[in-house]
Amino acid sequence: MMNHHQSAPAPGNDPVQSAMRRRSLAKRLARYWRILSEDFPIYIRTRNKKSFAAQAAEIYTLYRLYGYLPYQYLKHGLYRKGFGREIFGYIPPELLHRTRDRANAAGDQRLVRDKLAFEERMASRGIRTARTLFILGRDGIVDRSGNAVPFEAFLRQAATHFLPKGLIVKPKDGGSGSAVFRVEIRDRALLHDGRPLDGQAFADLVFNTNNGHFWNDFLIQEAIVQHPELDRFNASSVNSVRIDTFIDDKGAVRLNAAVLKVGAPGSITDNASRGGYMIGIDLATGKLTGKARTDAKFGGTFHDLQERFGIDPKTFRLPHWPHLLETAKNAADAMRPFRALGWDVAISRGGPVVIETNDDYGVDVLQEMNGGYATRPLGEAYLDHYAKDKTAILAAIGKR
Repeated sequence: MMNHHQSAPAPGNDPVQSAMRRRSLAKRLARYWRILSEDFPIYIRTRNKKSFAAQAAEIYTLYRLYGYLPYQYLKHGLYRKGFGREIFGYIPPELLHRTRDRANAAGDQRLVRDKLAFEERMASRGIRTARTLFILGRDGIVDRSGNAVPFEAFLRQAATHFLPKGLIVKPKDGGSGSAVFRVEIRDRALLHDGRPLDGQAFADLVFNTNNGHFWNDFLIQEAIVQHPELDRFNASSVNSVRIDTFIDDKGAVRLNAAVLKVGAPGSITDNASRGGYMIGIDLATGKLTGKARTDAKFGGTFHDLQERFGIDPKTFRLPHWPHLLETAKNAADAMRPFRALGWDVAISRGGPVVIETNDDYGVDVLQEMNGGYATRPLGEAYLDHYAKDKTAILAAIGKR
């Protein structure tokens, strides 16, 4: 029984609050380091910058509007001459992340951290996801019911499935592209990059390479066969759509923005943090906007879609786009009370396939590739509940 007479921790001495403050400080320091080491060199190399006087005035105005260090000015390249007053609708990503986190406070973290639990939640609503067949742990392989499966039995059982792209092995809880492996079963043998693996070699590959030692459990999933139109960008990776949803104060599921993630040549993942590309998507049409961009740590370079991928943005449209939007909304509805989620959705011949969702997704990529969030649902929530002066922000972007 709780002792109601026990004295509470002195202000500032609560260990939980102290740990949270330390993590917050660590994140801020890491962000500032990335700005200096990745974004600032891009700024130095850029030639079509506005005058220093214009930059100074815009930075000052952004700080006045949001009351926060306007690092989005550097991160999103708002110093380039092509930008006008719309820059004032770009909200500092940290403020969007805080709004996202407050909106998600009532959600059960296990549903987004545990990919198997998430898969089961989606299946309960009839939403198609990547299909898990087995789980690899440090003690061996088990089926979805937790029954031990000897390695030879695993090979036999897996061979009964139609696996044209083989199997994907990835951490059960997170990863961001780390510790992801593609294997295949051929002639009752498990192969990785053409090399046969026995049970011990399979475990060594997963747990001892590509940062696999950070995890204890891995999902063994049927590799998604993406639509041929997505193969045109990169056939070695499943190139997914990142789309974020927000449930507003009235309970309606709304869409913020979307980007197409394309893996680097030869990569099996589409993560920008591993050399991939990001391309903005028009929500209304499913057409691609702008150019493909690499992450800042890979130079933050822009690539013409026709030159890089042979894709004409004037005519190309992502297949099954209306179905994908509907799927994202249905999936978001299934994850209540989470309200702000980022989704990775693959597109197969048969339609959308949900890969995963994240409650701590980065809004900065979506804002950079699609424009300021001040007029998008998550940004509107920030303006309505937390902004210093909503009216001034809307006036600055011409939305009185």
